[in-house]
Amino acid sequence: MRLRKLGEMPKLVSPEHKAKVAIDALKDELTWAQICSKHKVSRVQINRWKKEAEKNILSGFRGGQDRISTELREKNEELLKLLGEAQLENSWLKKKSSFIAD
Repeated sequence: MRLRKLGEMPKLVSPEHKAKVAIDALKDELTWAQICSKHKVSRVQINRWKKEAEKNILSGFRGGQDRISTELREKNEELLKLLGEAQLENSWLKKKSSFIAD
């Protein structure tokens, strides 16, 4: 494993490559040393990507649910904005009506 020099930028790894490495680690067919050698990645990094893949694997099966929750979140934000505008207008009208009543 080659250590990065001080000030050296880390190399960018594509999500596809990370997925391939994580899948190899999840399959458990190769040793850690073989996976490291094959993909030229440290064991620590492979372990991180493997854990990330395990954590996020369910999102692939939730497709429709994620879309629905996003739509609901957007609708909720829209309604909160409208409520805030209505409260502001109500407050302004109360203030103006007190001047007319006096």
